[in-house]
Amino acid sequence: MLLLSVGIVIVSVAVAIVVAAYSFARPLPLDPRAAALRIAAAAAALSVGSAVMRLIGDRDVNVVSVTFPADTTFVVSIGLMCVAMTMVRQRLARFAAGATLLAGLTVATSSVLLPPDAARIVLLCTLALACGACATLALHNTVLPRPPRIVIAVATAFYALHCATRALAFLTNGSDAVFGAAPFGVSSLAAALLANALVAAAIVMLFLPVARETTAVSRAWTTLTIADWRLVVDAYGILRARELVSELQIAVRDRDPDARNARHGISTTLSSPMQVLTTYLPYEYGWQPHEIALIAELTEQRAA
Repeated sequence: MLLLSVGIVIVSVAVAIVVAAYSFARPLPLDPRAAALRIAAAAAALSVGSAVMRLIGDRDVNVVSVTFPADTTFVVSIGLMCVAMTMVRQRLARFAAGATLLAGLTVATSSVLLPPDAARIVLLCTLALACGACATLALHNTVLPRPPRIVIAVATAFYALHCATRALAFLTNGSDAVFGAAPFGVSSLAAALLANALVAAAIVMLFLPVARETTAVSRAWTTLTIADWRLVVDAYGILRARELVSELQIAVRDRDPDARNARHGISTTLSSPMQVLTTYLPYEYGWQPHEIALIAELTEQRAA
């Protein structure tokens, strides 16, 4: 049974590594929303692997060699959710990935080298910090839809509070305290599974198709392009001009997955797209007013 549990964790970790590596190693960055969904799927795989290992493995929480793979996998799954919430900013996402690796190594190392009581405190504190960070990042994310972000924030905030409370009780009352058991013990298992279930439900919500804003037979498409291309290339250089087009396309597709690339721009069915871009381009990509003024807008009707 232990070998089966470890095998499940190994498969889960392999899936997470492949998906995360693909998202970061591409020559051109993935669309932030698509990258976030893939990282979230990897986090879900790790979370399921950890839960299954805990359910079918040895329930003796004092056997550290049995519990630390599940503990480490769960910590890494929460860390990957933090990475998913930061994919709009590659530098921040890479920092979150590094912090996730450090957290996983910390939990794994402490579980092997420290006494069981000390290892439990390290695990509880790490989970509290990781879940708290995930809740904060989920609330501030601007790429993913709001309802699933709220579910993720509530679930991880709940588990962060749960772990912090147990760590405090463990420190003050010792290992015999009611709240001093390991975070995946009998009383904590329900809390962990509840948090997992809520996050899993939120991930499913992320993958549901976006509802159409209208059911009309014809829809208004707006094409946004960088106007006076030659002049822009002369003024900004070809690299910056292409970067402006790429950032424009990504910013629109983040908010309209059905948007279609156009020559030096993109076509979208967003209502008032210029108003949306005027708000988000400076915040997400640092566009200046004179760069936003380069965008030309053309509205047309197309059959649905």
